[in-house]
Amino acid sequence: MLLKKIAQFTLFSSIYIAACAVALSIETNILLHLPLNNISFYCFVFGATLVQYNLHYIVKKTAVEGSERLEWSLHNKALHTAMFLTGCILIIISLFSFRLQHFYVLSILGVIAFLYSYPALPFGKKRRIKEYGLLKILTLALLWTLVTVWFPVSNMVVDKTLYLVIFCERFVFMFVLCLLFDIRDIEIDRKETIRTLPVILGRYTSYKLAILALFLFLLIVFSHFLYSGETAVLAALALSAITTLVAIDYSRRNNSDFLYLAGIDGMMLIQAGLIYLVTVKL
Repeated sequence: MLLKKIAQFTLFSSIYIAACAVALSIETNILLHLPLNNISFYCFVFGATLVQYNLHYIVKKTAVEGSERLEWSLHNKALHTAMFLTGCILIIISLFSFRLQHFYVLSILGVIAFLYSYPALPFGKKRRIKEYGLLKILTLALLWTLVTVWFPVSNMVVDKTLYLVIFCERFVFMFVLCLLFDIRDIEIDRKETIRTLPVILGRYTSYKLAILALFLFLLIVFSHFLYSGETAVLAALALSAITTLVAIDYSRRNNSDFLYLAGIDGMMLIQAGLIYLVTVKL
């Protein structure tokens, strides 16, 4: 019982997803052979993720049928608020160590995040990006890519070709994960008339698209190898794709909150961990 409560707190309060965001940010620097950012930077990424996800669940009232996370959230609004405020504090403290270039990036990320979640678009009843199915998934995948690829190295000199390859890798990988969540939410999106890809294509075709996108990811990974010649990185990224394929297959039969939050989101943590393991010099 205690272990379950700890798992619920870690997953449902968004601590876990915030750790995933930090891990992917670190992975980017490793792949580009660049020094890591200072601790304040990662505190910002962690805090910003806490703010975004906890704010979402402070106001969220609908989810897939039998959602354990929604039930937990409805009974723990005060905890979501506390995590939201914790994220705000981390953001404020971190800002003092940022350079001007960081603030340019932050302003763009902030606008995208704001338009994604809040009704600011001047287009009739649907005024949030998340209410437009195809735009929703592309924006979410792009936002994760910008935060974990562009933002960490925005103040550094990078190998532009390698950077572009890594950017494309991350975008396609995040697209796959986002698509799996959209497949899971297909019924509630239909009820709310949000035309996500799974609503348009159907569940079966959407799973095929996820697998196809994963193969596209592998093709980009191979081009990464051809450019860099790093066999260990090729192996790590390929293994992360295989692990994700297994998760896709399992998600067809199980749509529990724990599977998606710990397993599907956990693919980010697995990929970053594999990259660290094959590149760290002991």
